[in-house]
Order: sequence, then structure tokens, then C-alpha cells
Amino acid sequence: MFGRKGKSLYISAEAEADHLDPAEAFEHVLLSVRQQGWKGKHVVVLTPSAMNAIIELPVSAKKPKPVEQMHELVRWEVEPLLMQHQAQWTLGFLLELHGMLSHEQIVEINDIQKRQAKNTGAPRSVDRTPTKRFGELAMDLGYVSREQVQSLFVVQDWLRDEDDEVQCGWSAQGEVDDAPGVWNWLVSAAYSSSIQKWTTLCDDHDLTLLGLMPLTGNSLALLEQTDKSALILETSSLTTTAVRLHRQNVVSVRHLLNHTESMLNACLEAYHSENLTQHPAILLSCPTDNLPDLQAQFKEAIGHEVSLLPSQNPEYLSPGVMAAARHIFNLKGGKRISLIRQGGPLPPPLKRQENQAALLVGGLIALILVAELVMFIQHNNVSKEKAEIDARAKVLDDAVARINAQREEIDKRQAELEAQQESQRRMESRLDFFGQEMPERSLMVQAVLGIIQNTVNEQIIINRIDEMGRRVGVQADTAPTAVRPGHIVKDNFNIDAWALTESAGQEFVQNMKLAVAAWDMEVRDIQVFEKIGPMNMSGYSVSMSILHVVPIEEEAP
Repeated sequence: MFGRKGKSLYISAEAEADHLDPAEAFEHVLLSVRQQGWKGKHVVVLTPSAMNAIIELPVSAKKPKPVEQMHELVRWEVEPLLMQHQAQWTLGFLLELHGMLSHEQIVEINDIQKRQAKNTGAPRSVDRTPTKRFGELAMDLGYVSREQVQSLFVVQDWLRDEDDEVQCGWSAQGEVDDAPGVWNWLVSAAYSSSIQKWTTLCDDHDLTLLGLMPLTGNSLALLEQTDKSALILETSSLTTTAVRLHRQNVVSVRHLLNHTESMLNACLEAYHSENLTQHPAILLSCPTDNLPDLQAQFKEAIGHEVSLLPSQNPEYLSPGVMAAARHIFNLKGGKRISLIRQGGPLPPPLKRQENQAALLVGGLIALILVAELVMFIQHNNVSKEKAEIDARAKVLDDAVARINAQREEIDKRQAELEAQQESQRRMESRLDFFGQEMPERSLMVQAVLGIIQNTVNEQIIINRIDEMGRRVGVQADTAPTAVRPGHIVKDNFNIDAWALTESAGQEFVQNMKLAVAAWDMEVRDIQVFEKIGPMNMSGYSVSMSILHVVPIEEEAP
């Protein structure tokens, strides 16, 4: 129990209780301090069911939004974090924390639950066992008694609240370095049901609940002057909180459950979870009875200097209690943290209705004078800015005109260049056609005609020679149909002839194959079948295709 004298705090009464049930512990502490002469009426509760965190909001600390709007913004960001925080208070963790179960026993019970869950989803032909809750399995295995489980159910009920409306408090930190216009806010949050439980308990004892605060994470209120970068490690029997500060502002808050009775191990776990690339000033905060030994052990473990928080020494109480007292009595550093109350924080004094009415008349008069002055100044500023803008616009228009003229000249020259290039391409194509393709073509036609002339005898009549595309015969071609690898067909000649006898036709085909081979040509699509010839003479129709095959590289442009 604290009181204020000037700018200092004094302790008016002290008490503690070891009851598992928070309500019983509260009654025991209240009875003890009243016996010591305490007659106060206001209570602040530090509970692990509340939590604090850093969130980013596009709201400047210099121009905060109204409390209702701010409350909605903060609630939207912090609600999922609070759900995760509350989900940690499992029965298994509480049993392990109070030494009723070992870590190995908890793992064993979790494995049994997993196997039961699989059996529950098995087909009907398989024996299925209904899934049991954690406490029931622990009792079935004989690890704990029903009384122990029921006592921790009471504790869990105070730590895990209904998923209802979230109540918040907040305090502004610095602007985010890589996001202009976005500010860090240190927020604290708890469910309305948690506040209501403590409110009801306080009402039963004729007390007024001012609000809730997290059990750990508030020690930064004890700092009177912070380093540019610092790491505060605050530990208790339940949780350990790591708070990082940069340029005297909080940039991150991390809460960890203590899975070990050793505060040293809890601090080491929190320290290593930060993954520090640099070594800021390390400040330690914990209950005073463990402080001297813990400081020395932690310093030896990490190999860096470890300091105690200012005002954190054995003659004071726990750091969270001291920080809460600084906040309630508006002492230096107290505004760094916030109180969680129903409906959010109280509006600033100037935004309260009782103060606004007194300032309304004077404000209206001052507003008129200020408005006239502002309009006069703005008119002068606008006139000057207009003259500057007009001058800049003229310079810009002149520059745009010059650029457009240069661009038109470039487009014109580019069009002329493209026309010259197109003319050059046509000339090159014409020269290539008359200088190379026509002589080659003439030579090829002469070669084909010469071959036909040399292979035709008195039993063969040539009916037709054309280049109307390769023809596909009805009869199977005995020659391979595929072009040699690495070659393509450049020219194609179709020959229709008539032979007096079949042997004469086959001989004509064979002679053509031998003759065209010397000219890199092939005979394909051969057809020899019986057909009436000139003057109704019996004979055989002979047709074939002569392909001029060249290597691919010769055909490439």
C-alpha cells in the first residue's frame, strides 16, 4: 500500500498471501493491511491475465484520435494477441508450474490424448474410446488428486476469461523509423470479464477498482533516463517479459511463460529469444529477494554487464508494484505505461465536458481573431505562391515546347532512316534474286529436263511435268519417306509418264533414281499401275516426284 509525499512514494502497509485462489489471497491481504491501519479505497490489480504489446498505428502522439476511436483501433490490433496470451494458461502448464506434474508426465498425457483423438475418428469396426480431458487423464494415471485439479481450475478461471469485449490502455512511443506517419504504441489489454471479476470482488469489500495492469512489462516506468538502446528483462514466478528500448522509446515487448522454477533460466531464455545483433544496455528487474544473486549469475552467463533498474534494490517491493504506483500518482516515468479500465482511458482534461464548457466562450472569441489573422497570412502566402507557380509554369511550358520540337525532328529523321533501310532491303532482295536464285533455278530446270531426255526411250511417253507440290501416291513407296537428317526439300518436280510395259516403267524409274542422285535429288512417291494410254493402247501409268534436297545451312538466310 502506497502513499505520496511530494515527488516521492512511501509504503504505508505491506502484506502477502500464498493462497492458490486469488479471491482468498485478496481477502487475506486486505485483512492484513487493514489491521496495519490502512484505510484506503482504491485498488490496482496486477494480473498475468492482462498483457501489453507494441502495435503500429497511423496515429500521431501529438494528434491522437478521440478515446472511443482510439479504443477501437487499439482493440482491433491487440485482440488476436490477447487471445494467444490467454491460450497459454493451460491446466498442464499450471500443474507443472506448481510442481504437481513433471514435464515428462505432461508429455505422456498429451500423447495419450493424441492417441485417443485418433481412435475417436476410427471406423466403427474399431473399438473407440471417448477423448478425456487433461485433468481426467492426470487423475486416472494417479499423478494428481481431484482436489489439486479443482484448485487449479479456480486459478485457470481467473487467468483465462471469456472471449468477450477487450478493454485497453495505451501510451505513445516514437515514430516508426521506416514508416513515416506511423507510430509505435505501448498498449495493455484485458477482457471485460476479467475486469468485472475484480470489480465485483472489490465491491464486496467496499473498495474501488481503478483498473488492471499486466504482472510484468511495466518496469520501464522506473526508468528516469534511458540509454539510446536498452533491454529490460523483468521476471516473476509466472512470466518473464523482455522490453526493448531504442532512443528512449519502446520498440518491442515479448512475454514468455516460465517453464522452469529457475529465474536465471527464464531470463536466459528471454535474452536469447531477442536474437540481438548488438549488445544494448541490459537492465534486470525481479522480486527483490532474488535480485542480488540473479544479477551476478546472469552477468556471468551472458558475459555482458547487467545493471539493475533505478529504484530496484532490496528495500523496495517488486518492480511491477512500484511502476503501478508511479503511474497512479503521476510521478515521473508513470506515463510510459497505461492502466486498463472499463471503457478505456479517461479523456484528457481539456476534452472533458466540465472543462470544455468553461473554455467555450473564450475559445470562440480567440477563434475569430485567429481566423482573421490566419486568413490574412494565408492570403499573402497564396499570392506569393501563385506568383512563384506562374513563373515556374512559364519556364516549364518553354521547356516542353523545346522538347516537343526536338522530338518531332527525331521522329522525322527516324522515319527517313527506316525508309532508307527498307529501300536497301528491297535492293538486296532484288540483287539476290537476279544474281543467285534465277541462275540456280535455270540450271536446276535444265538438269531435270536433261535427265528426262536421257532416260526416256521408245517405250516411254512423258505426259506432264509440273511443280504444283509434292504428290502422295496411292501405292506404297518402297523408298524411305523421311528426308535425310540436317536436310530440307528446296524444289519439287512432279512427272506423269506412260510406259508400254510394266518392266519399261520400272526401268524408267530406276534410271531416274540413278540419274538424279548426282544432282542431290531424290525420287519419291512412285506409282506404276496399269492404264490405257494414247490411241487406246494397253500400258502402264508411271508417276513420281523429284525432290531437290539441300543441307539446312545452305537454305538459311
